[in-house]
Amino acid sequence: MALIECLECGKEISDKAGLCPNCGASTTVGLEKYFELFINQARKNVEEARDNPEYQEIFENRLFGLNGPKQTNKAQTPSEKFFYQLFNGFSEIFDSYDCLLDIETYTGRFPYGGTRISKTRYLAYHMENHLHEIYILKERLTSYFTSIGRLYRGDSRHKGVLKITRPLFLLVSKSLKDITNIRSSHVHRNRFADDDLSRLKRQEIFVQVGTDDFKFIVDLYNKDYKITRKKFQNIMKENNNLIKKLIDGCFDVLYEIITDNKGQIKYPKQLPPL
Repeated sequence: MALIECLECGKEISDKAGLCPNCGASTTVGLEKYFELFINQARKNVEEARDNPEYQEIFENRLFGLNGPKQTNKAQTPSEKFFYQLFNGFSEIFDSYDCLLDIETYTGRFPYGGTRISKTRYLAYHMENHLHEIYILKERLTSYFTSIGRLYRGDSRHKGVLKITRPLFLLVSKSLKDITNIRSSHVHRNRFADDDLSRLKRQEIFVQVGTDDFKFIVDLYNKDYKITRKKFQNIMKENNNLIKKLIDGCFDVLYEIITDNKGQIKYPKQLPPL
C-alpha cells in the first residue's frame, strides 16, 4: 500500500481508499472519476428496472443469451439519449486505453513456442498495433470533445462549453503528434521499421536453419531479442503513462462541464434533438 496526498485537504491517505477519511473527498481523478458517473447511473438503472417485468426480461435475455426481446419498445427520453451518447463516446475511449495496456502486456510474453509464428514478427506486430491504437484513441478523443459541444448547443452554457473544450483539441494533437507521425509514416510507406528488429530478422534466418554451425548466432539472437523486447516494452510503458496523464487531464476538464457541485450529471436545460 502506498500513501498519496488528498487533493482537497492535503493529508496523506492510502492509494487504495476511494474517499479521504479526513475530509470525505473522492480520491479518484480524471478517467476513473468520470467512469464513476456511469457506474453510479448503472446502479440506479438496475434498481429502477428491478421491479419492472419488461426490463427484467430484457436484462436476462441479453445477459444469458436467451431468446426473446433484447430491447424495450419504449422510446428513449431526451435525457436518456443524452446520457447514452455521453456514455458510448466515453466507452470507446476507455476501450482504446485498455487495449494499449493489453498490448504492453502481450509484448512481454511469447505464448507461441513450437508454432510458425516468428518472435520478431510478433514484436513488430504488437508495436504496430500500439501505434495504431494511439491514433484511434486520438481520433476518439477529438470526436468526443466535438460531441460534447454539440450536446450542449441548446443550453445557455454552450459558448462556455466550446471555450473550455477548444484547448483540449490542441492539447491532444500536440501531446500525441510525435507518436501519431511515426504511425502515419509506416502505414503509408511501409511496415514499422526499427534497426534492432531488422537485425533480429537477419539473425532469425540462421536460427530457423537449426544446425550447430550457427549456435553462436542463436545465442546472439536470444540475447538481442530480450533486449529489443525490453526496449519496446519501455517505449509502450512510457507512451501509456503519457497517455494516462493526458486523458486524466482531459476528463478532469470534461467532468467539470457535465456535473454539478454534487457530482451529478448536469443535463442541458434544452436538450438537442439526437
